[in-house]
Amino acid sequence: MENLYVHVPFCVSKCRYCAFSSEAGADAGRIRDFVRLLPRELALRGATGTHPSTVYLGGGTPSILGADGLRALFASLPRPAPGAEVSVEVNPADVTPALAAALRAAGATRVSIGAQSFSDRALAWLGRRHGPERVREAVAALRDAGVPSLSLDLIAALPGAPAGEFSASLREAIALEPDHVSVYPLSVEPGTPLARAGVAPPSDDEALAAVAESESVLAAAGYARYELSNYARPGFECRHNLAVWRGEDYTGAGPAACSREGRERRANAPSFDAWRAALESGCLPPAEIESLSGDEDESERFATRVRLARWRGPDPATPSSRRRLAALEALARDGLAAPLGGGDWTLTARGREVADAVMAELA
Repeated sequence: MENLYVHVPFCVSKCRYCAFSSEAGADAGRIRDFVRLLPRELALRGATGTHPSTVYLGGGTPSILGADGLRALFASLPRPAPGAEVSVEVNPADVTPALAAALRAAGATRVSIGAQSFSDRALAWLGRRHGPERVREAVAALRDAGVPSLSLDLIAALPGAPAGEFSASLREAIALEPDHVSVYPLSVEPGTPLARAGVAPPSDDEALAAVAESESVLAAAGYARYELSNYARPGFECRHNLAVWRGEDYTGAGPAACSREGRERRANAPSFDAWRAALESGCLPPAEIESLSGDEDESERFATRVRLARWRGPDPATPSSRRRLAALEALARDGLAAPLGGGDWTLTARGREVADAVMAELA
C-alpha cells in the first residue's frame, strides 16, 4: 500500500453545496467508535504492516475529531514511510492552538484548510460555520505549531456574487502565503440544499472566466497550475492527489471510502452503522467491488493523468493504446493537446476548458 486515504464521515453541519458522504451532528460516541474501529478495517485489509508514502485524511471534516481524537486516530494508522506526505483536511472553525499542535505532533506534514471564500456574505450563503477571520487565525495557529505546508480551498463563480468578490478572495488567500491553493467553480449537485432550493449552477462562461482569473492571478504570485483545479509553489504539489491522478493504486478506509488496487475498484458503503456493525463482528464493511478488464483499467488510469499539466502519453504497445494515441494526435491537430517531447503531453489552454470532453475522447 503506497497511498492511504481515510474518510472521516462526520461534520458538525452540512454545507449547502456539499454532496460528499458525511453525517452531520454525530455524537461523541459515534466518533469514538470510528476511531476505535478504523484499525480493524485496516487489519482486515492487510494494511497494518505497510508504510505508505502518502496518507490523506479527508471527509467529512477530520478536524471534528478534536486534538485527542486526531492523536488517537494517527496512533492507529500504519506508520508512514520516512519522508511521507501526511495531509489532513480541516474546517477553520475547528482549528485551535491545541488542535494545531496535536496535528503536528502526530506527524501531519500538510494541512488543507477549507476557506472557500473571504466574503462574509458568500460564506453565509454557502452554509459555512466560519468567517474570514477564522481562516486567518487557523493559518496562524498551524504555522505557529510548525506544520510544514498549508493549502487553501476556494469556491469560484457563486451565483449573484457582487462584482469583485471572488477577486478579493483570491487576493486575501495569496496574502496569507499558503503553499498550495485549490479553486473549484461551484457545482450544484443533486440532493444538496442548493439543488433543493433551485439554485442554478454557474454558466460555462462564468466558470471559465473564474478559472482564467485564478490561473492568471495565482501565476503572477508564483503558483503553477499543475492540475485542472490546483495550484502550488514549486515542490508543494499534493503528492497524494498526484499519485491518484497518475494512476497509482490507493487504499481507502472508512465509510464511503474508495480504493483502487490492481484491477479491483472498491467503494465502501456510506452507512456508518453498517460499517460499524461489520467490523464489530470481525468482517470487512459492505462494499461495492468491481473487477476491471485490462483495457478498462488502462483507460481509467490514463484518463486521470490528462488532468495534470504534464502527463505521459500512451505506450503504443497494445491496440487500445494505439487507438488512444491516434485520438490524441487528432486532438493535437484540433489545438486541444500538444506534445512536450520525450513522450509527454499537455492540454492546451483550450483543451483545459473542455477537459471533460477531451478525457472522454481518450477513454
